[in-house]
Amino acid sequence: MSTATPPDSEKKRIAVLEDNLAQAEAVRRWLENAGYDVIVEHDGPAFMARIDKEKVDMLVLDWDVPGMTGIEVLRNVRARVHFEIPIVLLTQHDDERDILHGLDSGADDFLVKPASERMLLARVMAQLRKYYPEAQKKRQIEFDGYVLDETARVATLPDGGQQELPEREFAIGFYLFSHAGRVVSRDALLKHVWGEVDEAQVGTLATYITRVRNALRLRQHGLKISSVYRRGYRL
Repeated sequence: MSTATPPDSEKKRIAVLEDNLAQAEAVRRWLENAGYDVIVEHDGPAFMARIDKEKVDMLVLDWDVPGMTGIEVLRNVRARVHFEIPIVLLTQHDDERDILHGLDSGADDFLVKPASERMLLARVMAQLRKYYPEAQKKRQIEFDGYVLDETARVATLPDGGQQELPEREFAIGFYLFSHAGRVVSRDALLKHVWGEVDEAQVGTLATYITRVRNALRLRQHGLKISSVYRRGYRL
């Protein structure tokens, strides 16, 4: 087992496209042992449907998979402005022309099978560091007397008091403070906090919003989270 760990304190989610079940399970195990959250699909269309619905931070793609090749998935993702994420090809293709084709199609890196656990994790960590440099630093937001420290999940209130929030409450508060004054859609909050858009969670989200209001004593300090009809919430 590798002793490598993710380059930052945030648990990144990596989506793996691999049709060989044994290989897919090995890659999943390596990445999870290194501290990453992993989702796996075995064909191109199912993979595209999954990443369209769920939040992911990185893609690891096999080339020869059913329904839609890894190269087609790669090009499709790169064509979307909102999918600026690291992508590594992990494939049996070892010809120089194939490697250049994969890189020219938008891959950040190219690994030829069989790749070792240590090599895969080193390449994954290198791309995550490149794409998410801000995750290396302690993240804080200051707004209207509040200071929210993402690393410690602690909010310092305008009166100097401090409040440590559970993971989901803090994620909601941090997201709203990051977008203060703007309407944040319910779908955006659901995907940010739960990793997917599930209408069954709308009521749960409302409950968490109330907890955030109370924990941060917003009204006492002149702030509020407003519910915007059919749209979402605004701090």
